[in-house]
Amino acid sequence: MLYKIVDIRHHGSDAFFTYSLTHPHPTIPSEKTTTSPNQNETTINNLRCKNPTLKFIRFQWQNYSGILRSRTQRKKKTVGVPPTTFESILNNTLILNYNPIGVDWLLPYWDSARTSAQCVISGDSYATVMCEVVRTRPGSLVPQLDLCPRRALEKVMRKAMEVHGLSFLVGFEVEFEVMKVTLYGNEVIPHSTGLRRFAITDQGDPCFAHVEECIRELQYAGIDIEGFQHKGRRGQYQISLHPQAPLQAVDELILVHDRIKRVFAKHGYRATMCPKPTPARQKPTGQHMHISMSSPHAESSFLAGILKHLQALCAFSLPYDLSYEREQPYSNSEFFSWGTQNWEVPIRKIKSGHWGFRCVDPTANMYLTLAAFLGVGILGMQNQESLVWPDTGIPERLDPATFLPSSLEDALCFLEANADEIEDIMDSKIVYRYIALKRFESSHMRKYLEEARGLHIEVF
Repeated sequence: MLYKIVDIRHHGSDAFFTYSLTHPHPTIPSEKTTTSPNQNETTINNLRCKNPTLKFIRFQWQNYSGILRSRTQRKKKTVGVPPTTFESILNNTLILNYNPIGVDWLLPYWDSARTSAQCVISGDSYATVMCEVVRTRPGSLVPQLDLCPRRALEKVMRKAMEVHGLSFLVGFEVEFEVMKVTLYGNEVIPHSTGLRRFAITDQGDPCFAHVEECIRELQYAGIDIEGFQHKGRRGQYQISLHPQAPLQAVDELILVHDRIKRVFAKHGYRATMCPKPTPARQKPTGQHMHISMSSPHAESSFLAGILKHLQALCAFSLPYDLSYEREQPYSNSEFFSWGTQNWEVPIRKIKSGHWGFRCVDPTANMYLTLAAFLGVGILGMQNQESLVWPDTGIPERLDPATFLPSSLEDALCFLEANADEIEDIMDSKIVYRYIALKRFESSHMRKYLEEARGLHIEVF
């Protein structure tokens, strides 16, 4: 017997599906609902109050390649798109053995919505909202809920609270630099110059006024900014975001990337978070991530779980070949170590239950990255892992096991060896699909190296 979806709604963190009445039990809940439809209607009405001319809603999601995708609708209604939400790579090529049958439904998380009235640089009458994605196939009774990175993070957070009574806060340090397109449009070159670290003058920097404009724009949109600065002489800037609950932190991070790019585009420049926009850059652009846990009683086991899987986690947090480019063969951040207030190693302990992670860059799907980092940390707690790595900077004796992966393929091999337990803790079937897509993408883009770098500058 065939079934078809006639309605699909998203209630906060949960969804339910209404099937045609050819089945005696037409309503099939995925999980119990926690937010009522009236609350969602209130949120939508509040959006209209903020922007009475609201006409369009841009439904957004982030794919496995870390690219923000969207579908814009004139009216609030169920949004279905072809089953390609997690099947395309950086240059929009579809993966091998792509199955064109089915529908991907975009389930809006209305608490993430922003309207153009919360945007200085746009007069468009639209709102944006982040979505989870659920896939359905003809003839299948069970919607596929386990392909969506945002939902994977949501499940990890629910498990942390229900099983361990834990909650987390996450903060990001957004790094970017500014490029300009040459007269004939055939080359993109650095435009920002940067100053000495912590310099208090913007003399000689053609971009600093636009950076300040970005800050005003983000504050107008309701983003809480901790601070911003130049990144030494590298021509980079850094904006530090106030910590939020994980889902909200990533939702805001995506908004921050988008607004920064739009401010500079208005002035004819291109802001990019590309890890290596030019081969000559000595250090790549990163996106340092802070994680703090509400109850640090098991912090050693949590950290041990992350360290045990850190080489595999790099496949999520450093997801492109470009992420592994270095001029120096071994920088301190590549050593497999952690340390209290050591700013050069991959994991810096800031205080009890609070760490900063350096091995992350802006091309990552941060829903998926956080789901994996927090998931293996929780797994470490469950298994009562011992913290066998010393609180130190650089080990005196080094061997190949003391280094993080030197390439994406190395990271994917580590991830493949840990895939089953990571999928289990995330309650998801993403990991093997992610590995297959990234290998296809890496192989495909390696044939077009210049195109790949240009796409990184444009997309990220």
